[in-house]
Amino acid sequence: MARVPTYDNLQATPSTLPNARLESQGVADFAGQQAQRTGQAMQQAGSAAGQIALDAQNEANQLRVIQASNDAKERMFNLLYDKDTGALNQKGWNALNRESGKDLPAEYVDRFQEMTDVMSGELGNDAQRKMFAQQVASMRSQLHGSTSQHLSSEFKTYKVSTYDGTVSTAQREIALMGASGDIQIDSETGRSKLDDAADRINAAIREKARLTGMSQEEADAQVRKNISNAHTLAIAGALEANKPEYADAYLKKYSGQMDADDILRVKGKLDGEVNMRIGVGAAGEVLRKMQPRIQTSEAERAFNIALGTESGHRQFGEDGKPLASQKGAIGIAQVMPGTGPEAAKMAGLPWDENRYRNDADYNKALGMAYFQKQLQDNGGDLQKAYAAYNAGPGRLQDAEKRAEKNNKLAQNDKAIGVKTWLDFMPAETKDYVAKNMKAFDAGQGHAQRPAFQEIDDQLRADPRLAGNPSRYKIARDEASRQYEEQTKAIKMREDDAVANAMRGVIENGGRYTDLPPSVRSAIPPKEVDNVIGFAQKISKGDDSTTPWLYNKLTSNPDALGRMSDNEFFALRRELSEADFKHFSQERAKRNGTAVGSNGPGDLNSPAIKQTLDERLRMLRIDPTPKDDGGSDAAHVGGIRRFVDQYFMAAQREAGKKFTDAEVSQHLDALFAKNVTFRGLFSNSSGPMLGMKAGDIDGDIKDGIKAAFKRQGIDSPTDAQILNAYWNMKVARK
Repeated sequence: MARVPTYDNLQATPSTLPNARLESQGVADFAGQQAQRTGQAMQQAGSAAGQIALDAQNEANQLRVIQASNDAKERMFNLLYDKDTGALNQKGWNALNRESGKDLPAEYVDRFQEMTDVMSGELGNDAQRKMFAQQVASMRSQLHGSTSQHLSSEFKTYKVSTYDGTVSTAQREIALMGASGDIQIDSETGRSKLDDAADRINAAIREKARLTGMSQEEADAQVRKNISNAHTLAIAGALEANKPEYADAYLKKYSGQMDADDILRVKGKLDGEVNMRIGVGAAGEVLRKMQPRIQTSEAERAFNIALGTESGHRQFGEDGKPLASQKGAIGIAQVMPGTGPEAAKMAGLPWDENRYRNDADYNKALGMAYFQKQLQDNGGDLQKAYAAYNAGPGRLQDAEKRAEKNNKLAQNDKAIGVKTWLDFMPAETKDYVAKNMKAFDAGQGHAQRPAFQEIDDQLRADPRLAGNPSRYKIARDEASRQYEEQTKAIKMREDDAVANAMRGVIENGGRYTDLPPSVRSAIPPKEVDNVIGFAQKISKGDDSTTPWLYNKLTSNPDALGRMSDNEFFALRRELSEADFKHFSQERAKRNGTAVGSNGPGDLNSPAIKQTLDERLRMLRIDPTPKDDGGSDAAHVGGIRRFVDQYFMAAQREAGKKFTDAEVSQHLDALFAKNVTFRGLFSNSSGPMLGMKAGDIDGDIKDGIKAAFKRQGIDSPTDAQILNAYWNMKVARK
């Protein structure tokens, strides 16, 4: 830094002129006066010069001190405001706990003093240092004041954050203890750790209030709010841990420490959780009770068959008394009195003779437990289980021993025939086993599946749900969800069973009885006749299609695409092999899995459907009849099938897939083709595709029926006859 010039050695030099004296008095006086004036002038001149020099020195000193002071201020401001090291940017614990061991004001004042001491030593004289010292003192005082004020603020903030941390920690403790149920109350003091945590919240907020100047009323409100919030968290944690009963007890115990708003909010959640639990529980109870009827297991199915044979599914006889056999067996399951207590133990129920005699469900539960025990003891052999249930396990064991002994003798004596254990059972038991096994192999024994209305009626009758619409709605929604899920699962299983049976009869040429018993027994009872009919169709070589189904599948391609594989395969019963393959390809196109499409074997189905619908309307034929299997749907289905077959042949001949325009051209030609109708009084002509089966000449119609009969179709439908007639007319073009 440039240094201002200074004048450090100011002094006056004495005059060296001779002191001449005039002889003449006048001259002497004049000369004296002149000399006096000259001396005064010189003295005045000397004083002026000295003052000028002094003023220059003072100005130079002031400039130097100003420069030094400005430099010192820059140092002070840097110590205060530097973004990394400035005193006012030291926060929290860093402001309160310095590595130097000094407090923040002392550390920064000392650093400033060290800087200014160096600067003072660089000044030129004592006057400058004195003036600089005065400026530095003022700056040091400002630095100390600003730093002390900042330290006080940070200390206050730190204490407030400490109190806040204490409150937060105590809240977490209360929440965790409350949610876990870990509230141990001291028998002597009647207090718990939760109460201690609440006290810490109270003390911390009181200290914070004193530090920040908070009013007593505001402090009280803060204490209550924070403790209430902790209890709210505890109850929420208990609900999250699926402990609504505990949460309810907790609320009752600590509601006095909670805000009204928090109590209402928690109560709402608690009520909702209780409603949810009771509602879901009620739905589960009803569905568990209904489960044997919703999804009948193989063991339950076998037992249901036994119930029918034993009692006709009755608990009471025609006289209104408990149904009893000649041997004394009681009720729907015909459980012997001596077996009842043992069976109750197997079922996990207390023995109750009154319920055994008068409660069908109780009697049935005893019988089911006893029947399952026979299945287990006999390794799942259903014949032996039936025999043991009817005649008793002791009688079965005796029959097995006799059969074993007989067969050993038969090895040495050919006259003794080999026998089975069943040969040594009573005739009644033999008939019983044969009847039950026949029913089981036929797929019988499934309970009648309840409609959802029956489940809903039981929910409405539940006293826990009565008068509580929210709770009832939860129960109904949950029951509906589970019922739908189980219904879908059952349908998938049934579809799979039907598909397996159909594949089996296709492979064996239509012999239903040759299917394995496990395959036949898995077929839903409502589908047995359909599968048998399909088997007969295969055995006769009947490769026909149901026309109304053809119309349904063509008219609703989206539904076709949504079908599961088994649902679609079940349609094979009513589709010819060629039509089944056609719709398989259409389904693959809808699902984006078609391979090798866009060739002559791939129909332009959207264009064919749209154009055909327009042409049918022109003939006043509704292209969208109800899919109810009626004659209208069959008629339109026959037309659609004939048109699709026509286009398949035409595309193969052309060697390509037709465009929309080509589809329109060919359909116009088909609909323009006229035939002669047989009228009431005379013959008349009209559009070929507008005719009905009754319009076909009798001889031609009889010939078509004969051709169908040769194919194994004894009674062709009108749509099939029309389809054959149209194909004949097109072939003769």
